[in-house]
Amino acid sequence: MPLCVYLCYTHGCEQKVERWYLTPEEGRAARIECPRCGEPMRCAWTGSQAPTPNMKDAIAPELEVER
Repeated sequence: MPLCVYLCYTHGCEQKVERWYLTPEEGRAARIECPRCGEPMRCAWTGSQAPTPNMKDAIAPELEVER
């Protein structure tokens, strides 16, 4: 699930908005108005969420137990 970051480049505003979308294309195509000044914001960055590793698949190191 990609995160899209929108920035307002209006002088004196410089607001930032982050939104999650199903696809990067959907995020780039979205038209977001700045909540502060009302001007259209531009998608400045689109990234993807890194999957969380499954701990069941992790290999534990062999430990020697002294008795």
